[in-house]
Amino acid sequence: MKQHHKKAYLLTNWLLDHRFFTAICIAIPTLLLAFAVPKIEVYSRFADLLPAKHDYIKNYNRMKETFGGANVVTMSMEAVDGDIFTANILEKVRMATKEVDLIPGVNHYQVASIAHPKIRRVRTTDTGLIKSEPVLPENLSTDPLALKKLREEVFNNDVVYGTYVSTDGGAALILAGFDEERLDYSQIFERLQGLKAEVERDGTTRLYIAGEPMLKGWIYYHSSELKNIFAVTLAIIVLLLFLHFRSIVGVLIPLLATGMSALWGLGLVGWLGFNLDPLILVVPILISARTASHCVQMMERFQDELRAGNNKDQAVRTSMGELLVPASIAIFTDAAGLLVLAVSSIPIIAKLGIFCAFWSLSNLVTVAVLVPLLISVIPIPENMRDARRVHLASRLTTAWGRYIVSKKSTIPVLSIVISITLVAVYLAKDAGVGENKPGSPILFEDSEYNIAAARINGEFAGANQFAIYFEGDRAHRMKEPAVLAVMEGFSHHMSSVENYGGSREIPSLVRSINRLYHYDDPRWSLIPSTARDIGNTLFMYEAGAAVPGVILEYMDLEGRTANVVTFFKDATGTTVEAAVSAAESYLAANPLEGVEYLFAGGIIGTTAAANQEVEESELLQTMLIMLVVTLSVMATYRSVTAAGLVFLVLILAVIINRAYMSFRGIGLNVNTLPVTAVGIGIGVDYAIYVLDRIREEVRHSSLSEALVTTLSTTGSAVLLTAMTVVGGIFYWIPGSAIRFNSEMAMLLSLLMISNMIGAITILPMMIRIFKPRFVMQEHMERESKDASLAEIQPGLS
Repeated sequence: MKQHHKKAYLLTNWLLDHRFFTAICIAIPTLLLAFAVPKIEVYSRFADLLPAKHDYIKNYNRMKETFGGANVVTMSMEAVDGDIFTANILEKVRMATKEVDLIPGVNHYQVASIAHPKIRRVRTTDTGLIKSEPVLPENLSTDPLALKKLREEVFNNDVVYGTYVSTDGGAALILAGFDEERLDYSQIFERLQGLKAEVERDGTTRLYIAGEPMLKGWIYYHSSELKNIFAVTLAIIVLLLFLHFRSIVGVLIPLLATGMSALWGLGLVGWLGFNLDPLILVVPILISARTASHCVQMMERFQDELRAGNNKDQAVRTSMGELLVPASIAIFTDAAGLLVLAVSSIPIIAKLGIFCAFWSLSNLVTVAVLVPLLISVIPIPENMRDARRVHLASRLTTAWGRYIVSKKSTIPVLSIVISITLVAVYLAKDAGVGENKPGSPILFEDSEYNIAAARINGEFAGANQFAIYFEGDRAHRMKEPAVLAVMEGFSHHMSSVENYGGSREIPSLVRSINRLYHYDDPRWSLIPSTARDIGNTLFMYEAGAAVPGVILEYMDLEGRTANVVTFFKDATGTTVEAAVSAAESYLAANPLEGVEYLFAGGIIGTTAAANQEVEESELLQTMLIMLVVTLSVMATYRSVTAAGLVFLVLILAVIINRAYMSFRGIGLNVNTLPVTAVGIGIGVDYAIYVLDRIREEVRHSSLSEALVTTLSTTGSAVLLTAMTVVGGIFYWIPGSAIRFNSEMAMLLSLLMISNMIGAITILPMMIRIFKPRFVMQEHMERESKDASLAEIQPGLS
């Protein structure tokens, strides 16, 4: 017996000989951690999705105090017939603007529409007086001629046309920015849905609502389904366990261990003051299902020992002693795969990595120690001792084992594996970073939210803003003609980017004001030649406003910093990358003395930062997971070959993971990164269990017999545990109204199944073909010893 197994047996015997002390040592931390569970809160923060250490986000956080943030609700009020220039519809626009400004958490300086006082028009009176007034008059006339004149004024207002009113006049845009700290997204959602119902009541208008707060609201709305999903998930796991063990004990012990593991993980969340985001709940569910599957491995081995003729105490000690090492390695790799998420600078991912790693690591106690302890004290039903009862999983894997050890399996199996690998590599090469489709991939394409987002982007310049900040070294720098020339050139350059919708910058505002102040003469749509004249033009615009801060959409009050915004029709990965690349190339070629270009704000800028962080983190995390698994296996078995075999199964899982994401059009982003990392790290457990059992069996039998025995015992447990994990998350696929949960459940199911197939197919076949030394060494030593004894025996006789 190898040294690590000797130590495992020593620890096993000590723990089981001191059951009461062991139970106390488990109970005390469990109670302490359970005390903090009621403190847990489930909510989302926009700031948790942003990589705080990224330069873009540092600039964005500094500038959002002046120019507003990216957590914006976008609403489009559309006329069912004709255009919006009726008294009824325009009053609805005013009402909606006022109502959204009353929602808790709104940034009042970031509310905008043609009904808001800061959106201005400049007109010349009959007496020649120039006045700056709100686009929508306070006392709205019902006279058709007055409404027609208002329509003409709006269409001639460059600030409004195409941005706040659609080019056909059929829709009006309403924007509202929200704080980025903790918000009650359920309340925001309810208020906005109530507003939508009010606007649409008479049938003359439709209100479409999109934006990050509304998306979060839909997620919270659909999160009410989680109770049903959790109930169905639990029922499926209970049913699978009962069908396999055919006893209450076979269900009760895994549930107790899984529940205690959950208490440890959630307790840490409570003590650390972390929040739980609804979108990451699929990961804890996966860990719980994985805990249950570790329990099944332990109980299945105990059952094997009983059926081999051992009494209960011997069976407990043998199963715990033999599985302590592989279970510890498997649990450690689970935890390490989660802990590497903590390297991310995105708070939601880093927090997930910390508490889920601890949750997973708790299985060293709640599974490796608690399960044998429970088995040793709970009466065991007689059917667990019945060697004649062979369950379906064992019959399947036994037949499969006999096929795998035969030479006729080599070519068919390897051909299928190679074919799948080649197809997966081909598909995986197209896997991208960021969203692959317009709208939100978190919800289904036909969801109300995605329909609304598509309508808004179709009617207006685009709901997705890309902000570049121009920061000067002194006040009034942003009023210099040379600076405005670069801004205007930048906007022209960005118009060539695919899915460009429009722009908002100082030069367009100055041209519009200058023209309107000269009786709307198009010849005056120009930029003054001096900074003084530009400053005077902007001063007249601001001085005529009824509310302060109307200039803050464009620049700060000192004229030191400007906000140059480009609108895009979507925020897909390709659009974001193209926007950033185009901006970098133009600004690099057009430096300005005394002015620094700072990237980047708006939803495009923050998404670009997140995508770049995810791309770097994904590569680093995948490498770290592989490194941890490889080194763990290498250190345990003192074999590079052992690490190589496990690495082979792991790399195939990575490739299949990428292939599925590419095939389904799922981009790698803040939401998918932790799920894929978790799936890759957790799935490798199967290979470790199978590998250790083969080494154990080959000590006292031939390699072929060892492989068949392993697959009929540990292999059947692997099959069952894979089905338990998949059963625990499978209902999310048809049962969730959130596309993200459904897609991630499908992805994780695929990962679990591919890892399971790799563990009971590729791994034993590679061992049969190559007969690695770390597997065969004890077998060869035993054969050599037997041969020596055989030579000695005749001489003694």
